[in-house]
Amino acid sequence: MTQDKMRKIITACVTAATVLFVLLLSFLIYQWIRIAILNKKIEVAEAEVARWEEKVRLQEDELTDYQDELYLKWAYEELKALEGKK
Repeated sequence: MTQDKMRKIITACVTAATVLFVLLLSFLIYQWIRIAILNKKIEVAEAEVARWEEKVRLQEDELTDYQDELYLKWAYEELKALEGKK
């Protein structure tokens, strides 16, 4: 092989390696950005889930209070009916 051919081969290899390196680096940067975006979406979704869980908990408390009130009204009506029979 002549020195000219060797130089062309080395230049082609270095060029191919540089292109491959740039492509891999750009893919890596794209993945980092994608991961950051998805992590942000996950944080937003978790916050939304927490908000809805809190809302459900509060509604369950209100339901318990309402059911207690209904039971008291029912017990009052029963007691009133029993007293009326005496």
